[in-house]
Amino acid sequence: MFGQTLASLTREPSLQAAAVIASTPATAAGLRAVGISIDLDTQALARGLMESTLWLSLALAALFGAIGGFVAELLSLHGSIELPHRVKRGHGKRTRLAEARDMVDLGVFSRMLLGAAAALALLSVYAPSSATALLVNALIAGSAATAVFRLVQGRLLAGAGVPNKPQLRKVPAPTDRAA
Repeated sequence: MFGQTLASLTREPSLQAAAVIASTPATAAGLRAVGISIDLDTQALARGLMESTLWLSLALAALFGAIGGFVAELLSLHGSIELPHRVKRGHGKRTRLAEARDMVDLGVFSRMLLGAAAALALLSVYAPSSATALLVNALIAGSAATAVFRLVQGRLLAGAGVPNKPQLRKVPAPTDRAA
């Protein structure tokens, strides 16, 4: 009885909203502790978004990510591409969001879209040092879109956004070993 009452209470939107509001200060303190700022400078953001070089860089990253998605399609289907089509009855998996009869398989365009998005998502955790690095990394990210999204999600959920580098020990030189 108590469990059912507690379960029904936790589904109440007003209780969920109250829990979010109550936990906001603790969440903000935790984010600050790992070096993530929650303060938004809207003027600096607006100035940055008005720069045309930003949009050119993002467009090129997305384009090369889409090309990477196309390459992934060619590799996975051994040189063939899948064109968009309706999912036939009985051939598609039923999901909790849609029936198979209502679904459309986007084919190669879905890989290209995922590749473009993955190339842009990679920029949130990796800043390339040159134009060549930007294009090559976008191409690779586009060809491995699912793995890139998992990497980016892991880094963002970890909070720091910086990879943990393993501690390396110094290997003694041959002259140090003899001494």
